[in-house]
Amino acid sequence: MTELEFDGVPLPLRASGPRTAARPLPVPGGMRLFCGPRADLFLDPAGAPDRPDAERFTAPVTGDFQFSAHVAVELRDTFDSGVLLGWIDDDNWFKICAELDPEGIARIVTVVTRAGASDDANGWPYPGGGVHLRISRRGRVFALHAADADGGDGGVTWRLARVFATGLPAERAVEIGVLVQSPRGPGTTAVFSLVSFTSAPLGDLRDGS
Repeated sequence: MTELEFDGVPLPLRASGPRTAARPLPVPGGMRLFCGPRADLFLDPAGAPDRPDAERFTAPVTGDFQFSAHVAVELRDTFDSGVLLGWIDDDNWFKICAELDPEGIARIVTVVTRAGASDDANGWPYPGGGVHLRISRRGRVFALHAADADGGDGGVTWRLARVFATGLPAERAVEIGVLVQSPRGPGTTAVFSLVSFTSAPLGDLRDGS
């Protein structure tokens, strides 16, 4: 497994899952990540004979945290996406995606997978050029936020996409990281930049402060 580290972010990432494309390339404050044809991470709640998987790059984190990045995806085919991921095990994980929906609209999408079944929740559209995504944890509760653009002071205004619990005890580690998907296409690429990680908890899981 290849170890990676974001520029200035103390979060060494290890690759797992099937190797689907070329190795990631470093960019200032982050990396460019590739995926191959049909790369996917979604477990059909109705059941399916196959089990889709995609190469992911994660690191274990214990306790409260905030993990965010600006994600710019080459959206070519339906469901192409750049993803921030929280990984517990093969049957339990969650993600927030910058994704191309079936209508050809770039959209925030969230998925929570429990006991081998994924749900799927569409959020709001976002403008071209990319979007900020964030995963946060406070105790047993996780929150997924997104922000369309930088604020005038260089910050962002976060909007809540989802808040939930997985049943994971507060003292248990979760792996967090990134991946790229192209379930129906020949593959794509995404740039993860402005990457930030802190162990400081959010003051309010819902308003993102």
